[in-house]
Amino acid sequence: MALKEPTIKKGMIETIRVAINRMSLRTRLFLAFVILIISSASATIFIGITVFTNKVEELALSKVSVDLKLVEYTYNSIVDKLRIFCQSLGEQPDKDSIKNGFFKDYFSDIPVDFMFIKEHNGDAFLMNHSFRCKEDCNELIKLDDNIFKNNILSDFSEFIGKNSSATPSNIVIPKELSNRIFGIQKDLLTVMCGVKNKNGDIIIVGIEINHKIELADRLKSLASNLGKQNYQISIFMRGNRILTTIGPDAVDTEADRDVTRVVLGEKRSYVGRPQVIDTRFFAAYSPIFDFKGDVIGMLGIGTPEEVYGDVRKRTSSLFAGLIVAGMLFGFLMTFLFSVWLVKPVEKLVEAMDRVSQGDFNYKVRIESVNELVRLAKSFNTMVRAVKERDLKLREMTEERLSRVEKQVSIGRLAAGVAHEINNPLTAILSLSSLILKHLPENDPRREDLQIIVDETTRCKNIVRSLLDFARERPMEKQIADINDIVKSSLTLTEKYESMDKTNIELHLSEKPLYVYVDTKQIQQVLINLLLNAAEACEKDGRIEITTEEDSSTSFVHIIVQDNGRGIPKEHIDRIFEPFFTTKGSGKGTGLGLSVSLSIVRKHEGNIEIESTEGKGTKVIVILPLQEP
Repeated sequence: MALKEPTIKKGMIETIRVAINRMSLRTRLFLAFVILIISSASATIFIGITVFTNKVEELALSKVSVDLKLVEYTYNSIVDKLRIFCQSLGEQPDKDSIKNGFFKDYFSDIPVDFMFIKEHNGDAFLMNHSFRCKEDCNELIKLDDNIFKNNILSDFSEFIGKNSSATPSNIVIPKELSNRIFGIQKDLLTVMCGVKNKNGDIIIVGIEINHKIELADRLKSLASNLGKQNYQISIFMRGNRILTTIGPDAVDTEADRDVTRVVLGEKRSYVGRPQVIDTRFFAAYSPIFDFKGDVIGMLGIGTPEEVYGDVRKRTSSLFAGLIVAGMLFGFLMTFLFSVWLVKPVEKLVEAMDRVSQGDFNYKVRIESVNELVRLAKSFNTMVRAVKERDLKLREMTEERLSRVEKQVSIGRLAAGVAHEINNPLTAILSLSSLILKHLPENDPRREDLQIIVDETTRCKNIVRSLLDFARERPMEKQIADINDIVKSSLTLTEKYESMDKTNIELHLSEKPLYVYVDTKQIQQVLINLLLNAAEACEKDGRIEITTEEDSSTSFVHIIVQDNGRGIPKEHIDRIFEPFFTTKGSGKGTGLGLSVSLSIVRKHEGNIEIESTEGKGTKVIVILPLQEP
C-alpha cells in the first residue's frame, strides 16, 4: 500500500498537467487570475481576522488590567475602614471599654468576624463574632497564655508594637492555630488590623475571607457596573481559590500554573488568558502581601473568552463578506481582461505558426498602443534576425562540410600515398646511408649523398606521421611513473639539433605519480611538445617541464612551458586541426598536435594550451592518476 501512494500522487499530478496543457490561453489566463485572487483573498481574510482577534485580545486584556486596579482599590478601602475602626478601639483604656467600643463603632457593610485583646500582663481574650459563633458571640473569652507565642499572631503583635498607629495586614492563620482558636481545622485567610493602646494592650480585629461571599459579590458588582462587563471575582489563599463568584464548583480549585509562577513566584501582577476550570478567561491577578512582604494570596478578576466571541464572529463575517464581494468583482474583471488580452496574443501565435513553417516574410500587425505593439515589433525584428542568421548558418555549414570533406579526402589520399611510397623511401634511405658510410671522408660525393639521406629521412618522418594519423594502433597500457616517462622522453630528444639552443628546467614531483598508459604513445606526445617548444624558442630559449598532482588528487598534470614567440590569438582555436601548422612551408606536417590530442584522449585525458604572442606558450597534459 505504501508503494502505491507515490504512484497515485504522480498519476494525479500528471492528469492535472495534461488537463492544463489542453486548456486554451484564455482559460489558463483566467484560471491563473482566479487562483491569484482566491489565494490573495484567503490570505487577506486570514491575516485580517488574525489581526482583529489579536487586537480584541489585546484590548480585552488591557481593560481587565485596568478594572483589576478598581477591584484592588475597593478591597483596600475595606482594609482602610478596618484600620479606622481599629484605631478607635485603640483609644479605649481597658478590655471592657474596648468591648463597648466594638459595638459602638462597628461598621456593618463588611462585618468584623473576631477581635483579640492581649493585655500588657499577658492575658489574652477572643471575641468570635463570625457566622460560626453559636453562643457567647458578644463576650470576651479568655484564651491560653500560649496563643500569642511562637506563631503568626505573636509575630504580628510584635510588628504592631513597633508602630504608633493602627497597622493592617493580610494574614494566613495556619490550621493548627485556627483549630485552637476557632475550632476549625483549615488554613484561614484573614485581613487583620492591630493597634497598641496607652496601657500597652494589643488589640487586633479581623475579617475572615474564606467564606465572605458578600465581599466577592460586592467586588463583582462594582467591577461589572463600572467596567461595563460581566466579570467574575476570585480570591486565593496562596494558589488555592477560596472565594469566587464563578460558582461552587470552582471553590478549592488551583490557579493556572502560569498565574502562580508569575504572582506567587515572581511577586508581580499577571495579565493573560489562563485556564479556569474548563474555560479560558481574559483575566488579571495581583498579589496579596502580608506584613512581612511575603505573597500569601491573589486577587483575581476575569471574564470568559466567549463573551468576546460574538463580537469576533460578527466582525469576521462582515470582513469576509466584503472580501468575497471583491473576489466576485475581480472574477468578472479578470474574464473581461482575458478576452481583451488574448486577441492580440492569438495573432502572435498565428504569426509564430507561420514562421515555424518557414514563412519568414510574415509580419504581425496589432492596432493598439501598448506593450503588445512593442512585442509585435520585437517579434518582427526577431524574425528578420532569424532569417539572416539562418542564411549565414547555411553558408557556414556548407563551407565547413566542404572543408571537412576535403580534409577527409586529403587524409585518405595522404594515407594511400604514404603507404605506397614508404617502401621506396626505405630502400632509398638504406642504400644512400650504406653508400655514404663506405665513401672516403674527402670524397666530393659525400655532400650530395648527405643531402639525399637528410631529405629522405624527412620524407620518411612525414610518411610515418601520415600513417599514424590515418590508422589505429592497439595500445599496450601499463602502470608507470610519469616522472620516468618525462626523463626518458628528454633522453630521446637530446639528439635533435633544435634542443641544443634551449635550457631545460626540470621540476618533477617529489613523490611518484602513477598513470595507466601506453608509455611509447605518451613519450611520442611529450617528444612532440618538447620539439615544438624548442622550435618556438629563439636564442637563450628556456623550457620548463613540471609534473604535479592537481588539487582534486584525481589527475596528473605534465606542464611544458617555453618563452618562445607564442601562438597568435587567431590561431589558438585551430592548432589541433589536422594539417594546420604555423611553422612555414617544409617545416611541419600539421599533424603533431592533432595526433597528440588523439592519443591523450584515448587515455581519458586532455590537452590545454595557454599562449601569449611574444611571451611564450604553456601546454598542460592532463592524465588520470592511477593507484599503484
